[in-house]
Amino acid sequence: MEDVPASTSPFPPTRWSLVVRATAVDEPGAVRALGELLKCYWQPLYVFARRSGLDAHDAEDAVQGFCASLIHLESLRTANPAMGKLRSFLLGAFQNHLLMVHRDAQRQKRGGGALVLSLDDAEAALDMQPVDGETPDRAFDRRWAYTLLDHALQKLRGEFAERGRLEVFETLEPALAWNGAEVSYEDLAQKLGMMTATVGQTVKRMRKRFRLLLEQQITDTVDGPEALAEERDHLIRVLSGG
Repeated sequence: MEDVPASTSPFPPTRWSLVVRATAVDEPGAVRALGELLKCYWQPLYVFARRSGLDAHDAEDAVQGFCASLIHLESLRTANPAMGKLRSFLLGAFQNHLLMVHRDAQRQKRGGGALVLSLDDAEAALDMQPVDGETPDRAFDRRWAYTLLDHALQKLRGEFAERGRLEVFETLEPALAWNGAEVSYEDLAQKLGMMTATVGQTVKRMRKRFRLLLEQQITDTVDGPEALAEERDHLIRVLSGG
């Protein structure tokens, strides 16, 4: 991903920073906005719980209980508006939640219909085969990175579908650089009935748009340009296995 150009304007409000500020004054829509953000994080939290030793059922309950407690907003109402990175906040808060659950030796209740995340078939949805020597923290980061990639990819897919070009997207998707696949532009051009040069140009535009969508995914979860740069660098390290 390319560096974000320097700007003299203030860093624009992000979904994460707006959620923190809105919850402090009970602004309508804060719960809904927080719920949308949490949808991107239940898989990383679930993986962390499983790697920490919980079985599938207890891990599901832990994530549901944690998300319900956030939806009640108590921890966010006292939070510093300059929260930095949503990823760091959630991981730290979830670790505390697991400690509290263990200490109390009782399962947290799910939250009043405010937000229920679908964890059906979670084991099937996740690659639960651990990387050698992988800690719960690293497993969380790995699933976080893949989730960001998948959300950006699905947004790109939706854009192509809206323009009636879903077949083009599905044919050229393997050419996106991040998945490491080796493809032949000549073969892709033959499948689509396009010139090879046109395929190359389309793939180039797809990669540029994908990087932008991925950057937007990251921006939504930070508060400030410094946190954005740190989070982008962290994503690159995770994807490269660093």
